[in-house]
Amino acid sequence: MPPPASGNAAEEQHLLDGFATYDQHVDVVSALEWLFTTVKGLKDTVAHFERFPRIPVPGQKKNYWTPDFTVLFTDGTAIVGEIAQFAQHEGSVDKLCTQIGRYATLAHVPDAQGGLAPVHHVEVMLLVQMKIGLLAVQRILTDRLSNPDHPYSPPRPPCIVQFARTESYYLFQRLPDPSNGDLYSGDRDPHIGTKLREGLPVEARFFADTKSARGFINDPIQPLYLATHLWTRTWRTMYGGGTTDITIDEKTTTTQLQNEYGIGRLSVVRDAMALLERAGLAANDGNGTWTVSRKLIRRSGDGDIHKVIAKRATSKAPPPMITRRTKPKVQSAQDTLF
Repeated sequence: MPPPASGNAAEEQHLLDGFATYDQHVDVVSALEWLFTTVKGLKDTVAHFERFPRIPVPGQKKNYWTPDFTVLFTDGTAIVGEIAQFAQHEGSVDKLCTQIGRYATLAHVPDAQGGLAPVHHVEVMLLVQMKIGLLAVQRILTDRLSNPDHPYSPPRPPCIVQFARTESYYLFQRLPDPSNGDLYSGDRDPHIGTKLREGLPVEARFFADTKSARGFINDPIQPLYLATHLWTRTWRTMYGGGTTDITIDEKTTTTQLQNEYGIGRLSVVRDAMALLERAGLAANDGNGTWTVSRKLIRRSGDGDIHKVIAKRATSKAPPPMITRRTKPKVQSAQDTLF
């Protein structure tokens, strides 16, 4: 659940930072999905790009490994991708190394039929923001992989790729350190590894449709990100545009997300609704229904909606709650698009 409002700028910034990080990671996965599935020549080497991989942990029926994406190539090799952030303390880096160390030993990755395909070679692509690229090389490759006494010892070093965002494109670049891993190419041509060594720019306009259609990634969904998505996308699709109040059913909204994007749980929808309630934009009617007042955000565009929600939710003087309905009625969905 979102933390209680404290009325300070730090909490507002915390919400905004969580939104920005999740949104940026969605961009990164969308850019790579577009790259591997659309670019002429490269797409012909790819059997399947999986955005929401769930790979069973050997010997554990209800436990899964969930990297940020996997790429299955037609030659039976694969890339397992993870977007990483880590704290300064050693435990955070060790946890990341344990995670990507497991990925390096995978023998199966998702295929296009919803199952798993055997692979004979796996490379781990570790993506980090450019501001921590050199630090990642030091903490992961030098301090751990090169240390014979450290338990992190994958069969091959990960390929650490740093990324940076500009106004119009993302730049991906393999860090040019001799200890850094390189992506296996086999006989595939073209091969992304060459471009990553040079620096690979991907314009945002190229993957905009991919991001719009897919919207989410395997990481836990940030409440502010989901609340904004519900406000600007999901409810417009379900109830049409306008500023009239709507009564939403949290289970119906969850089902809509799952049907449209293949992801989403009731608990994360409830967290997003709780944040909207703190912002004075929703009221819990009980029995899993909420009244949402769309007229309370008077903005012409969607770009600032998340900022408005964050500010209202952390205001020193919390905004008045919208009127809770005593006998909630669930509105039926309309076949209107935004």
